[in-house]
Amino acid sequence: MKIGVFGGGEFGLALSDILANNNQKVLVFDRNPLKVDYINKNHTIHRFENYQINHNIKVTNNLNEVVKDSDYIILATPSNSIKLILKEILPLINKDVIIINAAKGFDLDYKMTLIEVIENMTINNKYIKGIGSILGPGFAIEIIKKNLTCVCAVSKDLNVAKKIQELFSNNYFRVYSLIDTIGAQIGTSLKNAIAIASGVIMGLGYGENSKASLITRGLAEITRFGLYFKAEEKTFLGLTGLGDLVLTCNSNESRNFQAGYMIGIHDDVNYFFEHNNVTVEGINTIKVVHEIAANNNIEMPIINGLYKSLFEKVKPSTIINMLMERPLKEEKH
Repeated sequence: MKIGVFGGGEFGLALSDILANNNQKVLVFDRNPLKVDYINKNHTIHRFENYQINHNIKVTNNLNEVVKDSDYIILATPSNSIKLILKEILPLINKDVIIINAAKGFDLDYKMTLIEVIENMTINNKYIKGIGSILGPGFAIEIIKKNLTCVCAVSKDLNVAKKIQELFSNNYFRVYSLIDTIGAQIGTSLKNAIAIASGVIMGLGYGENSKASLITRGLAEITRFGLYFKAEEKTFLGLTGLGDLVLTCNSNESRNFQAGYMIGIHDDVNYFFEHNNVTVEGINTIKVVHEIAANNNIEMPIINGLYKSLFEKVKPSTIINMLMERPLKEEKH
């Protein structure tokens, strides 16, 4: 089978490496010609610490070459690029194909999960025979190192989920099937927001007690938000919920944690916005989820606090005090 991967970043290459190691033909698209040449010559990127990807993987900046004859198309770009890349590739598809989303986040314009955006954009395309996602707790560098990793193949169609499961599974990358697409998308998106909060509290000098409390109450918020949109509660205790949340809130490998830490160290968001030049998915997630929660009366105190800090420039230390001094209540989700 031929698999076209859109996104020559860390996660796109990590997924490509799995597939090539599983004896699939993989072609990766990236817009940057210098990056394309570097990867093709060196079979690695700087963040991979000199670990190389499978030498059979080819990278190109030719869209049509990647789309042509592909049986699967994997979207591994930042969430804010999903619509653009789909608009470009959909007219080029001329055979049956399954689309696999690997991005986590919400669409800022449509206030939807990415899988909903993909479904809406492909609804009239006769060649799209299935849509799914590959989601869960997995840092790219650990996948490249072949550290044992478990994630979920997610699709409303169980047969599609199982095809994705079989495509990726091997002795170091175990894939479970899941049909709760809304729950999986919400869990893996909102954990980025909570990871920013985790970085903030560590940057402010708090310790492990604080982080444990944040993760627990963060999970309660994620679950509450997901249940409002008819997700299954058990999803949030699985790999696309608790698993991804624990990983992202506890590691410097997470860009969201790093962003929060920088904000916390300075007790101010201005330094971060002035000096950051990488994509931090949790920021847009906070903006979208805050608006959705406000419009639907969903209680989200951590998200609301993050919103006040990021977009209303309230000091993080002030937000912490506001959260801790809220009226006392019974613990519940």
